[in-house]
Amino acid sequence: LLWYDIARRRVKAGGQARFIAASLLSGYLWLGVGGVLALRHGGLMAGPIYDAMLHAVFLGFVFSMIFGHALIIFPALLQVDMVYRPWLYSHLVLLHVTLMLRVAGDLIPYWPARLWGGLLNAVVLLLFLANTIASVRRRPHN
Repeated sequence: LLWYDIARRRVKAGGQARFIAASLLSGYLWLGVGGVLALRHGGLMAGPIYDAMLHAVFLGFVFSMIFGHALIIFPALLQVDMVYRPWLYSHLVLLHVTLMLRVAGDLIPYWPARLWGGLLNAVVLLLFLANTIASVRRRPHN
């Protein structure tokens, strides 16, 4: 994905294309982190390494994909227009920062970092909802 995806070229563009590409590429990196943890510590069913692996994939990868595709999918599903704004990067960047905190807390282990990272991950998801709602522009009625 990281090598052949068009996102590698689109990240040099501006605006919405760059935001989508940055979301996808950062998601691929989290998928790689989860994969490396799974290969190195495979077979785990519980514990901090397992927690780091799951959150790298399901928060890092999956939510990066959701963030990146929201500007395309939500308008089609909800019959609204969404306008790209630079502040949409806030939830993307904060997702990665708080997830790094959580994963580092799992791997070191340092439980306060894990707990704060988890709490702040939830706050980031609320920020995503707020940013998404704020970027909606209603379509005129015909």
